[in-house]
Amino acid sequence: MWTVEIDLEAGELCEQMAAMRVWLDQRRWEPATFSCLDETPGVRLRIDFKAAKEGEAFARRFGGRVRTPPLAA
Repeated sequence: MWTVEIDLEAGELCEQMAAMRVWLDQRRWEPATFSCLDETPGVRLRIDFKAAKEGEAFARRFGGRVRTPPLAA
């Protein structure tokens, strides 16, 4: 999995999530998982993608960072 993390201010959450959904739908991409963590002073979104190119494009578009997947044991 390719995990994208995005930090937002709490007031941005609804607007940004709507924009993310539109952007994903336009590309017909479906994240594997999506979580929202309450972080002071804002929120942290974690979105997992199966394909590296999807995670990287999503991170670029929404100002996030891609966490490298763990190495296979």
